[in-house]
Amino acid sequence: MTRRQAILSLWTTCLIWGAAFPLAKVALRDASPMAFTASRFLLAAVILLPMLKGTTRDEWRHGAILGFLLSLGFATQTIGLNLTTASRSGFITALYIPFVPIIVWLVDRTLPDRLAGLGLVVALGGMALLTQPGDLGGGPNVGDLLTLFCAICFAAHMVATGAFARRFRVERLMMTQIIVSAGLTLLATPLLETPRFDPTPILLALVAYEAILASVVAIRLQLSAQQVLTPTYTALIYTLEPVIAALTSMLITGDRLTPLQWLGGMLIVGGSLLPEAGSRLREETVTRP
Repeated sequence: MTRRQAILSLWTTCLIWGAAFPLAKVALRDASPMAFTASRFLLAAVILLPMLKGTTRDEWRHGAILGFLLSLGFATQTIGLNLTTASRSGFITALYIPFVPIIVWLVDRTLPDRLAGLGLVVALGGMALLTQPGDLGGGPNVGDLLTLFCAICFAAHMVATGAFARRFRVERLMMTQIIVSAGLTLLATPLLETPRFDPTPILLALVAYEAILASVVAIRLQLSAQQVLTPTYTALIYTLEPVIAALTSMLITGDRLTPLQWLGGMLIVGGSLLPEAGSRLREETVTRP
């Protein structure tokens, strides 16, 4: 895969995942959060099971790490989405972007750029504006905090994906992590809630969307792209995702953000872009005659 193809793959993933926020919100009218999360992974796992032949122990081990982070991220995101709006969930989830260089530093002891730290401060300030008094009351609620935790899980997942995708076949990592996610969410569902699943046509269609497009297709595209792109650069491309989430939420669920909340969302995106903007500026300064 070329660099251009990798970027186009991630843009496609942004479109799929961005639209998934309001669609999942609609699905939660007919299903409890964990039941919906488990059903999407179970359907994806059923689709992938026939292709698992020949998977090695190392592929299972590393796929299990990705699957644990993925299932924990989606579980907390979906539970949080039930308690906040799709627009807020999309922007808060985007905090995984500035979290990525912090996790890279924790793992590799590679100091993040000063602009990365500034970007995190700006993005967190944006979250403070985004969660100001509105239709859900003042300040961050439980749903917002769960979504913040999901952002940390997704950041860790992105860093691990960048490391593993260069060592193992991407289709095997995609399959093993989804199957592990299906098992973990299925086991956790009765422990975390009283499951509810009313199989309406709309719910079944949304489960299919989440299983096929948001799980199998999007994760496969992400793994392939991260063979070429670094985790930090991948995260920066994903700044498009919360904007898509907010716009599709306006169309699908009727979400409306106040001007101050839009400013907060834009600060999250802007803070996420600061490290790349600084990197580009330094490159131009070095190459300028």
